[in-house]
Amino acid sequence: MKRFLKRLEEELQYALSLPEVFPLEKAYEKQFLDFLDRDRILHIFTIFDLRYQRDKTRVWMAFENNEIISYLMEFDKRIVHTHGDAVSVAKLLDFINLDEAMFVIEPIHLQAVEKCFEIVERTDYSSSFPKAKIMTYLVMKVDAETFKPWVKHPVGRLGTEDLDNVLKSMGDELSRQVNNAIQRGFAFGIYENESLVSIATTSNIVDDLALIRGVYTIPSSRGKGLATSTCSALVEELIDRGKKAILWVSKDNLPAIRVYEKIGFKKTDHILLAFQAIKK
Repeated sequence: MKRFLKRLEEELQYALSLPEVFPLEKAYEKQFLDFLDRDRILHIFTIFDLRYQRDKTRVWMAFENNEIISYLMEFDKRIVHTHGDAVSVAKLLDFINLDEAMFVIEPIHLQAVEKCFEIVERTDYSSSFPKAKIMTYLVMKVDAETFKPWVKHPVGRLGTEDLDNVLKSMGDELSRQVNNAIQRGFAFGIYENESLVSIATTSNIVDDLALIRGVYTIPSSRGKGLATSTCSALVEELIDRGKKAILWVSKDNLPAIRVYEKIGFKKTDHILLAFQAIKK
């Protein structure tokens, strides 16, 4: 009997120690946005998706003593982001109703995710993304104080008239990314012999912060500094408009890291893991 009571007490204490979880509703919105604003670099995707693609975005928050300690964001029923306290993230994962998802998490969440999901091989690799089940990304940033302009090639801003050339040189995925950048941000590129060979884009802009994506040079034109020029031109445009630039880069992509450091990007303390997983 004593053993039973002790076990019951332990289970009760454990249940009481678990954080409260609530979906994002209007009553919590200001508190949640204030939480995100404490580190907009880390939470830029969540802020952007809530602001511009709210209908595709679902959020659950974990509370302790009426304070948000972690959250889980599900976007478009296919991408899951987790941020915050590792123990409470384990409880947040119970709210995902997806058989398969692309996860973007902090390293301390990996153990909790692996209890519920099996990480699988991705099939969308290119020469820019080495074959690995888990991609580790560094988050880098540059602002007016650290920026070092480096444009040694004829870089131009891209418009809708360039989309056919993007599609022809770089394929569907980058064509869509450039189109998004033209509509919601900026895209720059370099032509050689009337063929587009290098691009850099940003479409995720939140107030004074812009996330650079789609920095790409076709394989036959690499090693000439083209990516440095296109990225530098894009950053200069952003800084002229009073914005800071951030980006994610694979920790193993040393050539890209050298490009970014050359124009003034600095590593932040943030490290993120990305992988495809299926529910166990």
